[in-house]
Amino acid sequence: MNESLLPFNSTQAERNLSLVMKRSSNLPVNINHLWNPFRCPENLLPWLAWSLSVDNWNSAWPTPVKRQQIANSIEIHRRKGTVSAVKKAMAVFGVQVELSEWFETKSTPHTFSVMAWAGDNFRDDHEPVLTEAYYGALKRAIDYSKPVRSHYDFKVGVLFGSDFGIGVVQQSFAIKRVDGEFIYLGAGLDGDLNIGGINQGHSVTRISMEL
Repeated sequence: MNESLLPFNSTQAERNLSLVMKRSSNLPVNINHLWNPFRCPENLLPWLAWSLSVDNWNSAWPTPVKRQQIANSIEIHRRKGTVSAVKKAMAVFGVQVELSEWFETKSTPHTFSVMAWAGDNFRDDHEPVLTEAYYGALKRAIDYSKPVRSHYDFKVGVLFGSDFGIGVVQQSFAIKRVDGEFIYLGAGLDGDLNIGGINQGHSVTRISMEL
């Protein structure tokens, strides 16, 4: 039985192409999933990111971040140079973005300021949120999506929105100098602080650092 639908007068090139297409259906990868960032095999995500022109990419990122970065790529390219593009590019990393443009604050023309509150842990291994790599990823997200002519001020902080427990009465600080100076802007807590079994009510907790 002839398994080809080609006519009897088909050329050799057409028969070869038919054979190649037949073999492609037997590949161990579902081709329909390859263009879906949420169903594409993890080891093929870098190639999908390249094909969709993802500007900001790091192989060390958690897989959910990589998938969302690819999913947002087309929309970010459509809106590059706008506030919505900057916010969308940064939202991949689990931050709440507060962005003010120069005409809102009466600052120098074509400048803006960004405050990024990190509320979700970016890493899967429960390491600290505010790391040099995390800061760099957020900054690159701004650089790739902002207007080319614009300059900006950038601050990153941590916002705790739930109960926070401490088993011992102790404070530890670790500061790593990158390229600039960390400026402590204050701290607060939105929720209950549990120390040694005693609940103390607090209002707002924000820990901010500026490079």
